Amino acid sequence: MQNKLLLILAFAVLLSGCAVPGPDKEYLDKIHTYKPVSILVVPVNNATIDVMAPTSVLATLPTTLAEKGYYVFPVNTVKTILEAEGYYEPAEIHLAPTENLAELFGADTVLYVKIHEWEAKYILLSTTTEVDFEYTLKDRTGVTLWQARQNLAYTPQSDSTGNPFADLIVMAVTAAIERAAPNYLPLTRQANGQAFHNVQRGLPPGPYSPLHEVYYKELSEIEE
Repeated sequence: MQNKLLLILAFAVLLSGCAVPGPDKEYLDKIHTYKPVSILVVPVNNATIDVMAPTSVLATLPTTLAEKGYYVFPVNTVKTILEAEGYYEPAEIHLAPTENLAELFGADTVLYVKIHEWEAKYILLSTTTEVDFEYTLKDRTGVTLWQARQNLAYTPQSDSTGNPFADLIVMAVTAAIERAAPNYLPLTRQANGQAFHNVQRGLPPGPYSPLHEVYYKELSEIEE
């Protein structure tokens, strides 16, 4: 209880220090007015060659959105129902009328995610893992409420041993390990966090968040 109170107080302080949001103010105005309760996350549109990328993204999104205080429809159930309705390909689903998708589940909003980059790039003695996600949240009528895009990269660093030859071996081993098992999940969680939890440009706290009332109270006072 004490931790929640401290979190609320910290959030109120942060909010009072940023009266005008950044470049996404238009979308924040819309979502503040709409105040969604539930989010339908449709299958991820994958523009990369890694077929496992969408699975990893869908494995991390529900937790992030639930932490923000929104009800998230179970992604596996969503996939099953969509397939029963004849929606098999994510690209096709992303082109379908939003109102049809929302009505099918009784959702307030629909979240579309597109993966632009999901790759481990090996150059000389280093491997850089990169992810690039585009998020779009629409209301049940298809109006865009909020958008974000996150591009993150991770290059593991090895400690120096003081021996140049040994350092080269360590660098090669470190690069090989990252190339064999790229750091995708931590990067994906980080990208989601930066997109949705950003104080100025992220989603506001949903109705199931302890910060919800504090946020909108502070917002109304700032606007006055």
